[in-house]
Amino acid sequence: MSTESRTPRRSPWVMLRASVPALVLAVSAAFAPAALADTTEGAAESEATPAEAIAESLGESPVHVDPAYEDAFAVEARERVAERIGESDLDLYVIVVPLTEGDTWNGESEAVASAVHDRTGGGEGHYLIYNSSGGLDGHDLGTASDDWTKPAFHGALAASYETMGGQSLIPTEVDAAVEAALSEDPEAAYEAAMADYQEERGTSDDSAPTTPMNPVLRNVGLVVLVGLVGFGISLFLVRTRRRSATPVAQHAAFDNADRARLESVVENGARDLIELGERLQAADRVDPQDLSRALDARDAAARVHDRMVAEGPTLPDAVGVLVLLDLSEDALVGRRSPRRPCYANPLHGTETKPTQWREFGGSRTIRVPLCAECARAVRGRVRPTVLPAPHDGEEIPYYEVPAEQSVWAATGYGTLRDDLVERVLRGDHSGRR
Repeated sequence: MSTESRTPRRSPWVMLRASVPALVLAVSAAFAPAALADTTEGAAESEATPAEAIAESLGESPVHVDPAYEDAFAVEARERVAERIGESDLDLYVIVVPLTEGDTWNGESEAVASAVHDRTGGGEGHYLIYNSSGGLDGHDLGTASDDWTKPAFHGALAASYETMGGQSLIPTEVDAAVEAALSEDPEAAYEAAMADYQEERGTSDDSAPTTPMNPVLRNVGLVVLVGLVGFGISLFLVRTRRRSATPVAQHAAFDNADRARLESVVENGARDLIELGERLQAADRVDPQDLSRALDARDAAARVHDRMVAEGPTLPDAVGVLVLLDLSEDALVGRRSPRRPCYANPLHGTETKPTQWREFGGSRTIRVPLCAECARAVRGRVRPTVLPAPHDGEEIPYYEVPAEQSVWAATGYGTLRDDLVERVLRGDHSGRR
């Protein structure tokens, strides 16, 4: 359960149905409201729900297109995509349906993927879903939490770069996403598409003025671009074995990657909540005191997760769920001294050492656990890559949020104080003091 790495799990949908029914709405609806229910009370039992209808359609072809998009996605184009998918061994599906806020899915593509996936029996499934913004979202369900091939996720991002800047037709978008998803290395395909886009934008831009650019303005533009890329790197760090960040070139892709990366962190937390819940239920040889501490920490993680379901996810909360689950894991195995995550960014893992960190421009110091990379940065008087948090319309280091407004800042995710679990259980995670 470490923030450092995850071992492959059983299918989260199987575990969901088996032992933790309270999380069904959280995982399958993916923050959509209760309107996700496909039928109203008293509806005819024989009438198929929207999710059932899509699942039945996908049983005949891996491409489902709503009648509203029939003219935009011709039969010939669908058959070509279906044939390409059929030649592969990947359970990849393309779903093109209208999505708007307040509809059956509340406009959320992940709600569609989750509901349809549940009705296909779970297992492993990869979904490319046309979103309300005119692009594709990729959702990989039933995969191990540490499996970062994620073909649908990276396929959708690759398509966003390949079609960016021009008229994005549905068949064009789908073709690009499917090719990347079915490639030998979907992540490499995404990175290649991003690199090609950046190279093209750096060498030619049809919208640019034909007169030479003022050298001063050009230099200013380069500085701004470098700043934006650096901000993107700090914002989208996700705990992976590769520990790589993804710079995003422009706002459309930036928002897409932001949403996808956050979804991945939240998804990991939801899956681990289920897995740990099963282990706690089966724990019969654990010291009662350790078991009590493990249950309390998991309960705290579940409360933060429930808050995200109700109010919408944020990266600090999603990371908090993972940290609390690590505390529960440590208690379950009887670890007297729990692992400490990296104070600068808990997504960097728990392989940390106490390090003196002196404030920039001052003389005050704190001694906090840091990963090796962050420790090198502070020793070199360079700001490490920190976990960002929203505050007053800005993104700032999470630890700079006022302590009375963030239990994560107040405790440094448990690295400054030992009462993180108690604070969350009494409601501090919601900003109440």
